[in-house]
Amino acid sequence: MRQSIEGSLVHKSSPNQVLLLSADASQDGTLRLIVGLSPQHPSAGSLPSASTLVGVELMRQCAIAFAHLSGGVPRGWAFIMNQLSFAWLEGAMPTASEQFAGHVDVRLRAVKMRRDQVSDLQLEADFMAGGVILGSGCGDLSCLPPRAYQAIRRNAPTEAIASTGPLGAVLADIRRSDGELEAQLVWNRGDTFIFDHPSDHVSGMLLASALLQSHHLLAGSQAGDFSMQCHNFGEFNAPVTVSAVAHGAGRTVVTMTQSGRIIASGQCGKPVGAPDAGPAVERFHRVLTPAG
Repeated sequence: MRQSIEGSLVHKSSPNQVLLLSADASQDGTLRLIVGLSPQHPSAGSLPSASTLVGVELMRQCAIAFAHLSGGVPRGWAFIMNQLSFAWLEGAMPTASEQFAGHVDVRLRAVKMRRDQVSDLQLEADFMAGGVILGSGCGDLSCLPPRAYQAIRRNAPTEAIASTGPLGAVLADIRRSDGELEAQLVWNRGDTFIFDHPSDHVSGMLLASALLQSHHLLAGSQAGDFSMQCHNFGEFNAPVTVSAVAHGAGRTVVTMTQSGRIIASGQCGKPVGAPDAGPAVERFHRVLTPAG
């Protein structure tokens, strides 16, 4: 049975930022999500330069929707994105908001249970339109009840979040030399895409934006293939250093550190020539029980 999707399901406050319109579960466990990009979305006017960032956000929303609708994770629980990836197929990147239409098929690849409740999920997804795959991605997320999340974040800074850069900027103090880049992560509270809802930590989408921008500065081209791991919570009260290195085949490897700890790492590259048909287990950095 098809059901509509509202912002609270995918942890968005603004209806214009919800990329999922409805959901329909099939008997084989696949969750089909109908996709649309509102012309009022903060990134709609920045396509195609923002297409990969919107694709990553699409994967984030799909993972959370699957957890709630197919994984039985209660509303009000928190999610930690351990890994998130997305890649456009060559020539498929949307250049206008109306091209960001179709559906995403989300499949469970591995799961971890705790006390008869889902605690971790690994998912794969294909974004399709007209029977053709436009892009593919995967996500690894942990699902936490409110008390568990509050315990983890009990020592989180409580001061108000102050803007550290102008609107539209995510990197400052940029230094480039011989295929390497180092910069400071910055943010602006007026960025409605990043600060759509309250958060006690640096959001994964802000880190994703910095990763993509680092690639653009080093490679001189827009990334169509994105992958990121989140290792530790990033805080708003200390500097975050972004270090990027250009590798072969037009790829960029990025590490983000704060107070001596790696908070995120990842890489970007060109759009891929074909969907990744390799074993699902090789796409994830954590080992969970494969789905039956």
